[in-house]
Amino acid sequence: MSLYESWMEKAFSQEGKSVDAVWDEYLPKEQRIYEYIIGEKVKTLEGTVAELAERFHMTTEQIVAFVDGINEVLPEKFEMESLTEESQISLRIDFEKLYKKMIEYKAEHLYSLAQWDGVFDAETRKRMMLEQKNSRTVIKGEKIGRNDPCPCGSGKKYKKCCGANL
Repeated sequence: MSLYESWMEKAFSQEGKSVDAVWDEYLPKEQRIYEYIIGEKVKTLEGTVAELAERFHMTTEQIVAFVDGINEVLPEKFEMESLTEESQISLRIDFEKLYKKMIEYKAEHLYSLAQWDGVFDAETRKRMMLEQKNSRTVIKGEKIGRNDPCPCGSGKKYKKCCGANL
């Protein structure tokens, strides 16, 4: 069984629900890593899975969980099932993508960390938050009525032109 599969088995029940005790232990450790990365403006974090686990006082499964959480903002994504204790990890961090992904995941405990003050000013964070929230908003165009002029410019009613075959 891979480290990732082992983590998933511990972190989620058979029904797919989160196991609170596992997450209660993991989340503060994850937050400390982010506080370090953001506070020190670390653009690249490197080491084997085992080395990073030791460095951040985590299990190898927890480090794999951390990599899984940050994987979507990395330029080169990791195949989670293939990670072993000896796997070399190189996390190239784009702070803007990371901040927006934290907003998308509604991880307020992470996107509201005080360390962000040293990376982005309040106005920039507010702008990025609005951009991220608006990127998920679907705006429907104005509905064309059957008797309205056809938008193709033919001069016919919509129902007799482009809307005829709908």
